[in-house]
Order: sequence, then structure tokens, then C-alpha cells
Amino acid sequence: MKKRIILATIAVAFVHLVLTLGMGIVSMMAGMEAFDNPDYQPGVIAQLADSTARILMQPGMSLWTPWMSKNLPNIVEWILFLGNSLFWGLGLSLLICVPTSLKRRAPA
Repeated sequence: MKKRIILATIAVAFVHLVLTLGMGIVSMMAGMEAFDNPDYQPGVIAQLADSTARILMQPGMSLWTPWMSKNLPNIVEWILFLGNSLFWGLGLSLLICVPTSLKRRAPA
């Protein structure tokens, strides 16, 4: 079961990382028009991508403070970002793997 949880954690963390980066890129690209047009109102896709990226970046985004941005190297932020994806991966893989393994072990 440990091997299964580890593999599921890595797989889910990778999907989370790609999805978070993708939503961040889509959000930035959709909001680029705001630089040229001060009256720009973001569309549904931009709002959805931004909201999704903000949700996926929690709890790591809550831990990162403005002081850290000024006084710590960028590598620390990337480590926190990767750790956030691993945290999501572990949490979701436990939610998926543990109940199914308990169901298999339960006597019929």
C-alpha cells in the first residue's frame, strides 16, 4: 500500500503542478489586455483561470509573505510551490487510496 500511495502522490502532484502553472499562464495571458485598456473587464475564462489558480496555490500562497518576497531567494519560493503540489498530491492520494484499500481488507 505504501508504494501505491507514493506513486499516486507523485502522479497527482505532477498533475496539480501542471494544472496550477497552466491556470496561472492562462490567467496572465487573458489579463494582458488590461495593460493597454484601463477599462478592461476580464472575461469568464480569465476569471475562472484566476480563481482556479488561486485555489490550487493554497495553502502555499497563504504561507508566502511580502517579507519573504523581499528577503529570501527565489529558490525558496519554488521549493514552497513544489511542496504545495506534493501536499495536494499526498492529500488527494490518501483520500483515494486509503478507502479503497480498507474496502478490500474488510471481511465480506
